[in-house]
Amino acid sequence: MTKKLNGKNKFLFIVESPSKIKTLSKILNNSGHSFLFLATFGHIKDLPIKSMGINPHTFDPYLEVLNSKRAVLSKLKKLLSSVNKIYIATDPDREGEAIGYHLLEYIQKNQPFPLEIKRIELREITEIGIKNAFNNLRDIDENLYTAWKARRVLDRLIGYKVSPFLSKNFKKALSAGRVQSPALRLITEREKEIETFRPEKSYSLMVIAESSSGECFEIELFSKKELLKTKNSEGLLEIFKEYLEGKEIELSSIKDKTLKKYPPQPLKTSTLIEVAGKFLGLSPKETMKIAQTLYEEGYITYMRTDSTRVSPLAKKEAKAYIERLFGKEYVGGERKVKLSAHAQDAHECIRPTQILRQTPPIGKRERALYELIKRIFLASQMREAIYAERMYVFKNAYLPKDLKLILKRQKLVFDGYLLLLGREEKEDKDFPDLREGDLLKIKGYKIKEHITKPPERYTPQSLIKKLEALGIGRPSTYASMLDILFTRGYIEEEGRYLKPTELGRRVCEFLERVTPLFMDYQFTANLEKALDEIAEEKRSYYSTVKEVFEILEGYLSKR
Repeated sequence: MTKKLNGKNKFLFIVESPSKIKTLSKILNNSGHSFLFLATFGHIKDLPIKSMGINPHTFDPYLEVLNSKRAVLSKLKKLLSSVNKIYIATDPDREGEAIGYHLLEYIQKNQPFPLEIKRIELREITEIGIKNAFNNLRDIDENLYTAWKARRVLDRLIGYKVSPFLSKNFKKALSAGRVQSPALRLITEREKEIETFRPEKSYSLMVIAESSSGECFEIELFSKKELLKTKNSEGLLEIFKEYLEGKEIELSSIKDKTLKKYPPQPLKTSTLIEVAGKFLGLSPKETMKIAQTLYEEGYITYMRTDSTRVSPLAKKEAKAYIERLFGKEYVGGERKVKLSAHAQDAHECIRPTQILRQTPPIGKRERALYELIKRIFLASQMREAIYAERMYVFKNAYLPKDLKLILKRQKLVFDGYLLLLGREEKEDKDFPDLREGDLLKIKGYKIKEHITKPPERYTPQSLIKKLEALGIGRPSTYASMLDILFTRGYIEEEGRYLKPTELGRRVCEFLERVTPLFMDYQFTANLEKALDEIAEEKRSYYSTVKEVFEILEGYLSKR
């Protein structure tokens, strides 16, 4: 039975960030109950700074209360006698679960009388989001906590064992990491590809033909279904002079087809980082910091997610809004969401919590990011854009059977989601006024040069996209991983692109030689998968950590 204090229920609501409290108190203290609030400012306990802090036999971590959190715990202890129910509302991910677990440990040791303690997951800080969270209260998930513990221990083992070895060989303080080192390998390998790249030239033929009305067209030479490209232009000139120069070509067929361009999927962490970089020039770190503010202020759903799933209610509201704003014909149909093989799908997409809500009355960058999230979310619920493509196929009696001249034109017939996001392609307003059987006079030619381009260096955004595709890292680690690479001097920016420093290249080569498995993309992805399986109780904590420990010992004992 819940104990009443002063004839009234008093609840303690614990969050990570103090900036959430203002938004939460407006909603919760209008509910008829009395709520007290406490912010943890992040983790309560962690591994020691000056030692590995891991039992070499059981691989259990020796976690210590952080000195910076003693005041928080002291305040919590004082509050325990004033409340009879506690809601642990730390972030809905592995990190938040670990904070919740350590809070539970502390409360149970210090509670003056039995307290009811529940875990509550806030996926959006709104009235409806909080109501849904209260309808789905649960206990602390020990398996999810164990997955966090495994992640923390694995990172410590790899960093603590490899980093000193690295530093000793390079005679300076350096570090290696489970995610950062494979990320460094990606950047370094791309740089090597660019350095060894040799451009290749090829050529194609374009004839200039005039219709009876005096209109000129540039028509390309195809072999079967492919644009005819040759290593030198002489062969193309021979074709032109032998089969086409001074002659006529006949429009032998006109082929029409409809092309559909589908709207973007709703945003997840990696695509949020990508579009914020592209349209707003924000770094991953800036993007996540601004998104955190928007989440805490109640404007968007939780910003660390690998899913594009949309709640039925949000979908319904968006489609009603689109119909009212643009018309029923712009409302999109149901779309199948294909999850990445590495996605956890724990949270839905990043979207506005209330589609009718106005732009947030906070900073300029917050407003810009919010509007971008809102625009892309609405576009994702709209109909596809529809293009009409017309292909004009020309022949003459002289051309070999496998060669043909093709003119393609494309025009937008329904803009769909492009009404909101804008058109990117160059579109033809009208198709040429040509009919089958029309004869066109060849007036000249152009030789078009094609040069292969080297692969682009990664940007911070494209690197994160690549890591996600490989299954390396998680939404909560992307920005901090890049920070470490910059801080250690392993990478630098050239314009908006990432390139390895000389130190970064040498470190990468050293790690690939000494600890090759920990630089292997598949091995790193499998470790991420193992952490998910620990959370699902499909895999043992001990065996996972032991396996990594033994591999490390095997590598380093040989040196």
